[in-house]
Amino acid sequence: MTSTRAVGFVVAESKHHAAGLAADIQAFLREHDYEILDEETLNLGQYGALDAIIVLGGDGLMLRCAKRYPNVPILGINFGRVGFLASVEQRDWRSAMESFITGDFQVQDGATLAASLLRGDEVSDEGWAINDVVIRSGNRMVEIEVYVDGHYVNTYPGDGIVISTARGSTAYCMAAGGPILTGGVRGFAIVPISCHSPMRTPIVVAEETVIELLLRNQHDAQIIIDGRPTTLLGQGDVIHVQKGRDRFRLIVFETQSFFEAMRTKFNYQIRPGATPSRRPRLQEPDTVSG
Repeated sequence: MTSTRAVGFVVAESKHHAAGLAADIQAFLREHDYEILDEETLNLGQYGALDAIIVLGGDGLMLRCAKRYPNVPILGINFGRVGFLASVEQRDWRSAMESFITGDFQVQDGATLAASLLRGDEVSDEGWAINDVVIRSGNRMVEIEVYVDGHYVNTYPGDGIVISTARGSTAYCMAAGGPILTGGVRGFAIVPISCHSPMRTPIVVAEETVIELLLRNQHDAQIIIDGRPTTLLGQGDVIHVQKGRDRFRLIVFETQSFFEAMRTKFNYQIRPGATPSRRPRLQEPDTVSG
């Protein structure tokens, strides 16, 4: 006897085209003997093991679903502006579903970040992040001391610090001038934001590293978890960041290319449509039109 196959289904309410496509995808999956669990059922916790959660929306909804239903593989169909996490385009939904039901896909298993705040003798849990944990200043420059496994690295005066996972490296990390970490890199990026110091080169540390950020001066700052502001910080506060307990599991297909997505979604090229300036070596000069 085969076990029941089940998927969760979450649809962006603000995307008016999403509901229609959701009905088509659900009908397709039911034809292949999948049980469909809607968001209301998922939120009640009335479900067992899921093969995946299918999300019709943008990257923001992908992040929210991954945090609400941790460790469940997520397949995203893009209804957002970028769609780097929700990587299946709407026109490709059928081929993606065919690959899904036949098992022709991979699950990229990525680390998350857990953050806690040490204030005096008290420790508080600040939550966990899929993309990044950020310390961001208010109107004035903050000074942040960075420690890695207890070793002092540097003091960074500026607008703050980004601690990013490999998955989050194409988000705030990249925008702040940090490195892009491709799939399979097991490390976290530490990226100063608008640092007023010659020593501001981002660094990448191993996933097992414990990172500590100490707010050195009295200027306002705040913890931001995956773009969500949380606690206001004061002088002497220490933020501990380390690998989280939960994992972010993303379904990808063989036809998808990380670098193709970089070029198309982020326009990651010097000049769109650029061609090499050098002619082929075997081409005769008199055959080249000017």
